[in-house]
Amino acid sequence: MNAAAPGVWIPLNQLLALPLAAEPLASLWRELLRALPAEASRERLALEQALQAHELRRLEARFDAGELEAGFSLLDGLAPEIEPELLAELLSRLMPKLHHALVELAGPNPAPEVAADPRRAECLWLADQWMRRLEALPGLASELRLLMAEHLCRYAVVAWLAQPPAVARWRTLDLLQRLVMLLPEARSWAVPAIRDRLLQAVQELQQDDGIADPQHLAALLQACAAMEHDPCLPQQAREALQLAVFRGRAAIDVWQNLEQLSPPAQ
Repeated sequence: MNAAAPGVWIPLNQLLALPLAAEPLASLWRELLRALPAEASRERLALEQALQAHELRRLEARFDAGELEAGFSLLDGLAPEIEPELLAELLSRLMPKLHHALVELAGPNPAPEVAADPRRAECLWLADQWMRRLEALPGLASELRLLMAEHLCRYAVVAWLAQPPAVARWRTLDLLQRLVMLLPEARSWAVPAIRDRLLQAVQELQQDDGIADPQHLAALLQACAAMEHDPCLPQQAREALQLAVFRGRAAIDVWQNLEQLSPPAQ
């Protein structure tokens, strides 16, 4: 900052409380933050905290307005900068908003066009992912949070089952496996659904155009191998999974050998 430049001095507490609209005030704080000298650590910290609080209010306003995609985009950018305890508090406030928008408004039996909406399916996937993030953060799980987690996951399963298989299979498998943990009584239909999709995916990935994606195949084989140990799995299905794992691993071996024989890219 040029010390000789004309200017007006204002106390920090008054600067933070100026009666301006939120966005112009935040723009002023950003400009002042860029102009602060390195030694102004106290002022810098106060402005950074004020700006973070502003961004959090803006984020929650997006979710309040039902603008979920914009809210998730803001959340992605803010989360890495937020302390774990504060992030846990934020996500705890957001989850009821997401539950209302994605579960309550859809009702107990979402209409087919609602369940098949790809944008809603994406939001349900993201809501489930952030719920998992919340579960890994400090704090005790309440009964309400556990119920919201199960609802969001179950509605996400329904939404992704309605999406085109080539797009949805991996997420559907992931969500079904989580649902079995959250809602054990869903095992009777979720486990067969998992098994069917695992077998179908292995068969497709063994085709000529599927072997080229070894990362998906490796993840699939890991899921198949885990399913083999399910005590409720019928023996015939267990044998089918074991055969699928054997063939899938052979496909990976073929791909790796082809990679080694391929000339390096020029």
